[in-house]
Order: sequence, then structure tokens, then C-alpha cells
Amino acid sequence: MMAKGSLGFLVTLTVYIVCVPTQGYKILSSDLKEHSTTLDYLRTVNKTIDNVLKGEFSWKCFGCEVFVETLQLLVRSNASEDEIVYLIGEACTALKIEDKRVCSYIVEEYRQEFITVAARLILHPAWLCYAAIGPECGAPPDIFPFWNVTLPKGKPKPRPLVKPPDDFPKLKVVQLSDVHVDLDYKPGSNVNCGEPLCCREGKGSSPDETAGYWGTIKGKCDIPLQTYRNALEFIAREIKPDFIIWTGDIPAHNVWNQTREEQIHHIDVAVSEIASHLPYTKVYPSLGNHEAAPADSFPPPGLTSEKLSNSWLNVYLQKAWSRWLPAESLDTVGYAGYYAVQHSSKLRIISLNTQYCDNLNFWLYLNNTDPGGMLQWLVEELTWAERYDVKVIILGHIPTGASDCLKAFSWNYYRIIDRFESTVVGQFVGHTHTDEMRMFFSEEFDHHPTGFQFISPSLTTYSYYYPAIRVYTLDGQYPNSTFRPLDHVTYTLDLDRANAKNETVWNLEYAASKAYNISWFTPQEVYKLYSRLSTDRGLFNETYHRFYTHSGPPVACGDACYRNTMCQFITGRSHDPNACPTIPLAELIQYELDNKQC
Repeated sequence: MMAKGSLGFLVTLTVYIVCVPTQGYKILSSDLKEHSTTLDYLRTVNKTIDNVLKGEFSWKCFGCEVFVETLQLLVRSNASEDEIVYLIGEACTALKIEDKRVCSYIVEEYRQEFITVAARLILHPAWLCYAAIGPECGAPPDIFPFWNVTLPKGKPKPRPLVKPPDDFPKLKVVQLSDVHVDLDYKPGSNVNCGEPLCCREGKGSSPDETAGYWGTIKGKCDIPLQTYRNALEFIAREIKPDFIIWTGDIPAHNVWNQTREEQIHHIDVAVSEIASHLPYTKVYPSLGNHEAAPADSFPPPGLTSEKLSNSWLNVYLQKAWSRWLPAESLDTVGYAGYYAVQHSSKLRIISLNTQYCDNLNFWLYLNNTDPGGMLQWLVEELTWAERYDVKVIILGHIPTGASDCLKAFSWNYYRIIDRFESTVVGQFVGHTHTDEMRMFFSEEFDHHPTGFQFISPSLTTYSYYYPAIRVYTLDGQYPNSTFRPLDHVTYTLDLDRANAKNETVWNLEYAASKAYNISWFTPQEVYKLYSRLSTDRGLFNETYHRFYTHSGPPVACGDACYRNTMCQFITGRSHDPNACPTIPLAELIQYELDNKQC
């Protein structure tokens, strides 16, 4: 065990290095014999500094690695929680992750998770810093062991898809995603407060700096309860859906200061509002990364103690979702937050807990092999559906092709979609707050398209987006229905008019069939759309404006932006160096990080 004096010296030195790196280097060059217990650690730090001075590494990444190295050393040396928490707080401020006030709350919020995971973690700091900061910290070794689900043999040959006649039955389906209702939103408050979430306190210094009654796109703000209610009123009055898919992220973005009780209250309010406005409409929800407290904290079953587990959330959701789900679907909700439910005799809905691939779910760094057995369970569900010719729609929150999703999970999910391309007829996710699609392709020799994910725009305005509602038309219930998407439309709330005149109008932003000249949404037709976007820059520019969902004036997209956006379109699995051979993987991931909202 390290002497108390050496621990104190180590913490002080690390904070000094992270805060004032050039002065920290001078300290390392001085006589450190009296602190011999830290010499191995310091040699590692010294080597990293040499790389920085040679221009091979950034000071920010260096500071992050020093912080992680020190954290692991403190934990292994049985340092007190106060010493560990002090280091984390100082590093958070020094690395400019947030200001001192927010950092102090973040440290307390994640205190037990940081300490528990760090005590059991055997992971090179480079990977954590890569996950937290991005490719500027270099490409770390692929340190997670790859694993594979077991797939059934004998993949059926896909049948040619024929669009159903226009007069056949249809289903109307609403997707609500990333609602992020802020119960502490205050009209008239400051929209640019300098913290991760604003519109909660203070007073705007000018009209552009002031939060409107219905929300704002002029700062990092979520939507008030009245805007969420108004969206539900519009859905009930004008759309009248057959069912709703609700793809996660209900609470606000004040991630540095949330409790389990507050999260449950936020979810309870949101659920009650849907039940009140649409009492006879089926709702199929999925979990978002913001439902947990702390956010992104989803320990797989059995990985940690009951005190730190997510049983509090899963048990609550069993009760909250029971108004929409039958009892037989709720067991897996209570176990790990996922479920399957039969919507009709030939259509099954499967909702996944995609936080089991979230790269900010640090519990996965202890063990990320098929958390909760969910993907193998998915294979079993799809095998059953294939046998009985039942079509399946899959819901989730995090796009599995995004860099947020850990590689082994993403690549296994990609294989599953390939194997069951004739069974899975729709995939619907959210998380990015933007309007996107991502394609999947066969791993067979012909590399044909096997599926795609719809990524829905958000209802929240965070950040700088008008609130959006997505409505799909699906092939309806009749013998041999494909249940595939035929079209979708997006509605947006005119916030300027709402705040100026107190008139809430949900405008039709666009209908996909007309905007993209697409007959219906099959993998083959979506790939044709990609091909047109590759050659028609005008069509791409219109599409890119919708990508930044309804955010006012067109956003410029230069050559690098164009290249990366088009690559994302055909990237259905994360961290794939061969997805777009002309684009370095680091560039693609950095592009995603630069545009990340959640």
C-alpha cells in the first residue's frame, strides 16, 4: 500500500500536470527520489510527455491519459474516496470538460460508478481517452475481445419484393424520439448560460437570449412540458396513429444533477401524458441512455451489486409499460430492459436496450460480451418468427452503426440483420436528434443491401432544432403483407410563430416519397436513393438540410462534410475501417463526434 504522503504528492502532481502541462514536465525532470513509490507511474507519464513534445500527441489527450493512469493507481493503492473524487473533479475542470460547478456535480453523480469500475478495470487509458475525446487521441489497440452470437444455418433465399397496390390496407405509425422534457424549463430565462443545459434560470439579456414560452432553438435547451403536451394533442387530433413507437430519452439534459427519483418522476409524467391524450393507442417504448441515473449507466445483469444495478429502473418500467405490454413481455423488461410483443398475428415488435452497446456505459468495459444475453435472445426471437412467417420490427435508441456503439455488439447485430433480412422489415432508432438513415449489406459475395435503420429527428430542440414528429405509413394487415414502410412524413413546430403569437402550428416539413422520388422503403430502393445522392449534389443539399432537422436557414456542407455524410449513409456497423475505403476511420468518427448531440 502506498504511503499517504506519496498519494498526496501524486494527486497534487497529476492535477498540476493536467492543469499546467509544461510546468508539470519540469517537475517530472526534478529529483523524485523521496517519492520512489510513484517512479514507475512517472516514467510512463514522462514517456507520454515526450510524445507530446514531438507533436505526436495533444496536451488534452495527454492530460486525459495521465488522469486515467493516476485514477487506476490510486484505486489499486487503496486511496480514500475523497482523494479519488478530488482528482476526478480537478481533471474535469482542467480538461475543460465543464466548468467547476458542473464538474463538482458530475463527480458526485458518477462517484460510485467511477470508483467501482476503476477498481476492477484492466484497460489501457488510451482506449478510455479515445472514447471520451475522440480520434485526436490516436487509434487505440482493439482491446475488447470479439465475441459472436450463434446464428442458425440455412438462410432462406430472399424473395423479390413487390410493392402492394395503393388501395391495400395500411398502418399509420408515429415515432416519438428524444423528447427530453424539461420540467424545470422557465420562459424568460437565459438561453446561453454556459452550462450543458440552459433555459432554467436567470434572465435573458435580449430577445435572442430569452427562452420563449414554447421553447427555443437559440441555445442548449430542452422543451417545456406544454410543448410536449401540444405535440401529443396534435398526434391525437390530426394523425390518429394505429400505434406509436417511442425510442427513448425522456428526461432533460441536466446529466450532472439527476437522481433516480427525479428520473422516475420525469418518465412518469411523460407516460401519463401519453396515456391521457391517447388512451386507446398502443405504445411500444424502448430505453434511452438518458433514462438512467447517472446517464449512460446500464450495468448488465449480475455485473454489480443491487445498490449500483439498474433494477430500480427496470422494475419501474415493468409497471409503467404494463399499460401497453402484456405480462409475458414484461419479464425481460424487468431483467434487462428489452422485450418482444405480438402486435398482430403476423407482426411482432422487438425493443432492444441499445445502451448495452453505448461506449459511455463504463460498466461494459468490465465485460461487454452480449450483455444480458440480449443479442442471442434476439436470434431466438427471429428464428421463431422466420419459422412461422411472422415479420418483425426492431426498435432501439442508439444507431448500431454509430461510433457510440461498441464494435463487437454492432458487428454481431449487423450479422443478425444479414441472416434474417427476410424477417426484419423495419428498424427504428433515435439518439442523434437528426434525420438520417444507415444501410446494412450482406456479407455474402454480392454485397446486396439487407436493411437500413430510420434515425428519427428529435422532439426536443436540443440543440438548435425545431421540434419534430415522424409519421410512417406501413403496409397494413392482410394475408401476405410485407409490413414494410411505404412512406414517411415529418412535421415540425413553428416555434417563432408559437412564441410570437401563441399559435402552435405543426407544419409538414416534407413527405419522403415526393422529396426523394422513392416508391417505397425497401433496402434496394433506399440504396438507389443513395446512388442518386452520390451524383446529384442539389438533392444531397436538400437532404442535408433535413439532416439538421428543420433548423432554419440551409447549413453549408463542404466537400469533407459531403464525403462523411454519404459514408455514414452506408455505414451500418461501427468502427469499420472498410466501410468507406477513401475515408480514414478516424476522420469519419471525428465527424460524428463534431455533430453529436446526445
